[in-house]
Amino acid sequence: MKKTIFLSLITIVIFSCQQQTAHEKGQLEGVWERIATVNYENFKPVDTIPMEEKFSQIKIFTKSKMMFITNDENIDSLTGEDKFRGYAGYAKSYDIKDNILTEYVSGGTDMFEEWAKKQINGVTFDVNISENHYSQRFNLDSTGRGRSELYKRIE
Repeated sequence: MKKTIFLSLITIVIFSCQQQTAHEKGQLEGVWERIATVNYENFKPVDTIPMEEKFSQIKIFTKSKMMFITNDENIDSLTGEDKFRGYAGYAKSYDIKDNILTEYVSGGTDMFEEWAKKQINGVTFDVNISENHYSQRFNLDSTGRGRSELYKRIE
């Protein structure tokens, strides 16, 4: 009897110490894979071009940070060597307000590192976010021509 009471008491203590904290996920929190580029004309999407199989771009959003990893293939016609080394970047923070995503990029590899240093006010995108897809539109000119990156949630 003492053993049963002791085991029950230990079980109650263990379960009461394991407080589950509710973590409400942000809209973009998770892992996303780029699946296409959407071209715009007159401010409307006109063509969706799927990513080539050899191209890979993954974006990871935590509650407050962002990181991306990109790889592609650029085969030298003489040596057969892949000249594309890939690159990555990260943002120390990001926010979303009124369908505008601002990434406060702070570093990365190779050419992204230099570019990130110049983005002191953050990089902004018009975003369209659903449960399993999101797009980030940028470089839209005054005639409505530009493109967006289309991602699907993979985790």
